[in-house]
Amino acid sequence: MDDNLNHRISSVLAVGMIASIIVLFIGLVMLIILGGDYEEVTMSLSEIAQGILQGNPIAVIDLGIILLILTPLVRVISLAVTFAMKREGKFVAACLIVLILVAVTVILKSGA
Repeated sequence: MDDNLNHRISSVLAVGMIASIIVLFIGLVMLIILGGDYEEVTMSLSEIAQGILQGNPIAVIDLGIILLILTPLVRVISLAVTFAMKREGKFVAACLIVLILVAVTVILKSGA
């Protein structure tokens, strides 16, 4: 891999991690300031979005966790696009296999 590609990929990881840390911090500050008794619940993406609009700190924290989880996936997608532009079929296939495995795992886990 060339230095430019390494720099772009490391930038994707850094931005994703910084964004998730900021969102998690905001959620924790909201939780401390607003207080309240929040029970542990599983929220769908639409419930998280709705909770953020309603000022629910748990929804904000959940968003931060989602951003943290998505960061490596965005890295794999970035690599796939870069390899496709360079016409590196084997590497594009490897990236797509990783994405398919993650998707299948998420689908199987959410159905359980």
